[in-house]
Amino acid sequence: MIRLFERIEDNLAGALNRKRVASAYLFLGPEGVGKFTMANRFAKALLCDTRKFPPCEQCRSCRQVETRTHPDLHFLQVETEEKQVKVEQVRAFQERLSYRSFQGGMKVGIIEETERLTNQAMNALLKTLEEPTPDTVLILTCANRSRLLPTVVSRCQILRFPPVSREKLVAYLSEDKGLARERASLLANLAEGSLNRLSELEHSLEQRKKFLTRWLELRSSNPGEIFAAVQSFFARNQEHSMNFLINWYRDLLRVKLNQPQEFNPDFELELKTEAERYSMRQLLESLELLLELEQEINVFKLQPQTAGERIFLKLR
Repeated sequence: MIRLFERIEDNLAGALNRKRVASAYLFLGPEGVGKFTMANRFAKALLCDTRKFPPCEQCRSCRQVETRTHPDLHFLQVETEEKQVKVEQVRAFQERLSYRSFQGGMKVGIIEETERLTNQAMNALLKTLEEPTPDTVLILTCANRSRLLPTVVSRCQILRFPPVSREKLVAYLSEDKGLARERASLLANLAEGSLNRLSELEHSLEQRKKFLTRWLELRSSNPGEIFAAVQSFFARNQEHSMNFLINWYRDLLRVKLNQPQEFNPDFELELKTEAERYSMRQLLESLELLLELEQEINVFKLQPQTAGERIFLKLR
């Protein structure tokens, strides 16, 4: 089995073996890299009959954690339709943690996307961090440390999660998942170090192929047809459409520089033909536009219709 985060796994295993588990951990790293998955795995080990990492995966506690039915495992997450975690949610979470262990062991609290807590909610959380109990472990996950109160960070043991390397992702997909090497390599390139994106991409390779095929067909279409198609792409899945386009233009640049394409090796001939249609400056400007637009989508929650219009006007 490929270990994607060896240093972190060794750290957690050592803490359990030495019985030196911290009262609070901060799992820090980019979105989608696997922090929440590791938090669940560590919680499983803390509650496992063996009290070892990795957990046994066989005992009653492990099965309960897997199905999120363990009475001593508590979660604090952003509620549907909400953008922030409010102080009332933190207080309810603290109350659940204050109960005596139902199974006579540890109690574990996992806080996902801690940066989404309001300042008032973070200040309320400080009480639990400042007055830890020996039978309770908190695991906080966060993608943006700057949005946390320094007092919250200072009371946690920080474990940093880097993006998973391409080589590890290829090994994981080919050896653990049994994918063909070429398909594993393509998925690893597209995932860009994100396990969440990797999971989504396993189901979207066919979407990418259809998207790019249609994108190339649009060159000879009339403006109205191009506009309708672009709008349709972005309405169906804005994030995937942006990723497909950005990686397409990255590959066009690589071809222009006589480098092997990285994200779309199955479109080698099409990329070479397309690259001849543009100057280096045009490709750089197009890629810069797409990256700026991606940031606007993430930060300002740009609507698919608006994003599609911008793409149509700038890249047609």
